[in-house]
Amino acid sequence: MASASLVLAATAGCAVDQPGADAAPYDPDEKVTITFSWWGGEERNQITKKAIEGFEEDHPNITVETQSSDFGSYWDMLATQVAGGDAPDLLTMGGSYPSEYAGRGALLDLATMSDHLDMSKLPPDTLETGNLDGTQYTVPAGVNALATFLNPTVFEEAGVELPDTSTWTWDDYAEISEQLSKASPDGTYGTVPFANSSHLDAWIHQHGESLYTEDGSGVGASPETIASWFQLWLDGQKSGASPGASLFVEDSTAVPEQSLFGTGKAGIIFAWSGFQTDEIGDDIIEANLPGESATPGNRIGASMEYAISSTSEHPEAAAMLLDYLINDERVVDAIGTDRGIPANTELRDHLREDLTPAQQQEVDLLDAITESDAGARRPAPTGASSTGDVVTRLLQDVLFERTTPADAAEQLVSEVESSLK
Repeated sequence: MASASLVLAATAGCAVDQPGADAAPYDPDEKVTITFSWWGGEERNQITKKAIEGFEEDHPNITVETQSSDFGSYWDMLATQVAGGDAPDLLTMGGSYPSEYAGRGALLDLATMSDHLDMSKLPPDTLETGNLDGTQYTVPAGVNALATFLNPTVFEEAGVELPDTSTWTWDDYAEISEQLSKASPDGTYGTVPFANSSHLDAWIHQHGESLYTEDGSGVGASPETIASWFQLWLDGQKSGASPGASLFVEDSTAVPEQSLFGTGKAGIIFAWSGFQTDEIGDDIIEANLPGESATPGNRIGASMEYAISSTSEHPEAAAMLLDYLINDERVVDAIGTDRGIPANTELRDHLREDLTPAQQQEVDLLDAITESDAGARRPAPTGASSTGDVVTRLLQDVLFERTTPADAAEQLVSEVESSLK
């Protein structure tokens, strides 16, 4: 990707000094200006600016200038800024970008700002989402996880009993999905495949393996385990539990309310925990993945992350803003769940007061996953940004029967490992 290559070129062969020990002591009377950048639409822009007002009221000596753009443009903008030595003081991260930027010294070790940044209210496992080789480079702006969504109306009309989602297995899921399809009107399916690398990652963890090796240099899962994930979806298509390949591809690009699930034409789907169901129905059930009772594989991850530039001239002020964003109730009051559910469990409790029933289910699910021994999703290694596209393309090839699950697994390993080198 252009942004990745730009930042690597900009910082190749050089290490950026961490300013924590050498920076001048913070002077609360000094007038400073810091920049804060993120991606998102106009609504996010407005509520974020509203949230920042409280910080500037508390710290009248600090002015926060904001920068935002759409997701694609954001990374090009950030890469250009880093290459030019003009990176934002506080910036937003996601995906494999923390590994790529931290690997070239562009991000600050947040431990150096401990006098101004309190991370103690974030669960240790959750903090691991931003820890690379023992260094804390990012903290979550919000957290999420994978979830299963079930439409009770589809079950009721088919005369199929809802599963016990606290104990169900993947075999249960396959059997129930097939029952739903067979007992429902034509054009209604039990389930829909989920072409998502994080879902594959959860499947792999349930099998006691890892998508990536510990050092991030290769794929850590066996081809057999990866092939079994592809086989899961192919078996569902062949049994009639899920739609044919063409309809699946069409449905994967539909907005939620116009999708098969959104129109009552599918009983079970998988999505991120923040999937909005309010417009679909008040009775939609949000639950954990099948198979979790045997071996947990679904883990908490950062929906967005915050980092401080290692070249910031005012790292203390940036750390104070970061502390405010992850620890102050006024931020939750202003932005709600826009960046995910708060990682700070105290703020999560504060948020409960204004949650919709659907959001309450999400918080309950995230609490349960946080308390499990599944751990948290670790930062994706450098070069992993293409894994999602590889997974999606190969699953489509499997469902169109252009390749077999076994061959798709071998190809996935080859392509992903080529990107990681």
